[in-house]
Amino acid sequence: MKLRIKYCGGCNPIINRSKLVKEVINALSKEVDVEIVDNDADVGILVGGCQVCCPNLSQIEDQAKQWVIVGGDWVDHLSVSIDQLPQIVVNKVLAKYDN
Repeated sequence: MKLRIKYCGGCNPIINRSKLVKEVINALSKEVDVEIVDNDADVGILVGGCQVCCPNLSQIEDQAKQWVIVGGDWVDHLSVSIDQLPQIVVNKVLAKYDN
């Protein structure tokens, strides 16, 4: 799987963004081969540190076929438990990769 990671600016994080991404990549690597890319990704993860998730997806949306949006303790605009956040992101990425 070609995976695109895009971070917010980190001005007001309520989650450890780099730790989350590391956990997600480790878990994904147990399921599929993961290659981090800047363009032509199968799935992208937009990692916002807070619920505002201010990065403008329209500026990067063509860099991946599908996107998972993380905004603090929200994934694709749904509130989740922070301790379940990595697994929920993994599940969303795998579901979008299969589509």
